[in-house]
Amino acid sequence: MRNRNSITLVLLAYAALLIDILVFKRVPVIRIGHRMLKVGGTHTGPPNFVPFRTILFYLHSGKGLVIVGLNLIGNIVVLIPVGFLAPFVFRGMDWRRAILLAVASGLTIEGMQAIFQVGIFDVDDLILNGLGVMFGYCCFAIGHSAPVTRAHTSEPR
Repeated sequence: MRNRNSITLVLLAYAALLIDILVFKRVPVIRIGHRMLKVGGTHTGPPNFVPFRTILFYLHSGKGLVIVGLNLIGNIVVLIPVGFLAPFVFRGMDWRRAILLAVASGLTIEGMQAIFQVGIFDVDDLILNGLGVMFGYCCFAIGHSAPVTRAHTSEPR
């Protein structure tokens, strides 16, 4: 029980950190080598409700691997811990509930950005965030479905 409470606190702290970074954009600049990428501040514009529009734009834009990686892979990677940690907190989690968590996580982030007018609602971000949650859940499921082998047994043969 103590371990579950600790993981719950870690998950809540991570969720708060995600909201701080993804919604309120408290990381104004990311420095990668000699490049400085501005991710903070408000981003306004019309919402994107067309699936894969932004993803395809980034893949075909020629903006470079760093920009594409931060925008596409970054939206997946940041939600992996949520999908991995949630089954420790919610014991009955299966893949169906993980999908619900994935959709709820993406909608929460995108909805908060729209409500606080600090971002643009983009269905592609919702898809990528959901993939991150599902990838994290799959890592949990694979890690917890591996057969346990015993090096030593006291049973007679």
